[in-house]
This record gives sequence, structure tokens and C-alpha cells, in this order.
Amino acid sequence: MPKNDNVRSTPRSDARAALSKCQEFTNTAQTALADQKWNAAGLNAIHAGIAAADAALIASAGLRSASQDHSSVVSLLERQVPEFDASQRRQLAGLLKMKNQVAYEQRLLTYVEARQLVDQAMRLTRWAEGVVSEHLT
Repeated sequence: MPKNDNVRSTPRSDARAALSKCQEFTNTAQTALADQKWNAAGLNAIHAGIAAADAALIASAGLRSASQDHSSVVSLLERQVPEFDASQRRQLAGLLKMKNQVAYEQRLLTYVEARQLVDQAMRLTRWAEGVVSEHLT
């Protein structure tokens, strides 16, 4: 068991469930974007990114972040997932920095913002699919 209270050991087989959530959130984000529901698209994209991070971390290291601060998963991914590079770091950070605004603030997302979030989620989903496939086959 990891020493950090914000990290939990998790069976690597759980990566498939996390990936399934990731794919569902990404698909819902794409549908919401097509339906011109920018905020729903953005929030689902953010959740897809979080689930992608979970799937990759579980598949690669058998770990899961238990921190309430989602940004702490970035450093955990850097340490534990060799496939996590600058591109994924930028995409995940871009999603996470928008979480509070999208979920809790009154300002509504624009189409351009929602499109960017969905694009980032789609790229992270493809990356997570590759990591899970590589580590669980």
C-alpha cells in the first residue's frame, strides 16, 4: 500500500471500468456539443479527463488518486505512468483548470471553450485507451 494517504492501491483490472466511464463521458460531451449544450459538453469533457487519468494510472501502476484536489493526479501520473508526457500534461491541466468555473461559477461556457474541452477529452481518451490496452493485454 502506498505511504501517501491520498493514493490507494487498486487492482489493475479496475482500469477497464475507469476507461468505460471515460469513454461514456467523452461520448456524452460530444453529443452535448452537437446539441449546443456548451456547459454540459464542458463538464462531461472534464470528467472524461479525470477518468482517463484514473484509467491510465490504474492500468500502469495499480494506483488511484484519492485526493479531493484533482490537480494532484498530474504529479502522480508524471511519477507512475511512463506514457504520460507533455502533451497529456497540457491536455489534462487544461481540463482541470476549468473544473471550478464550469461546475460552480455563473459564467456560461462559449462554444469555443466547450469545443476545446471536448477536443482535449477526446485526445486523453485515445491516450488512455492505448495505456490500458498496453498494460492489460
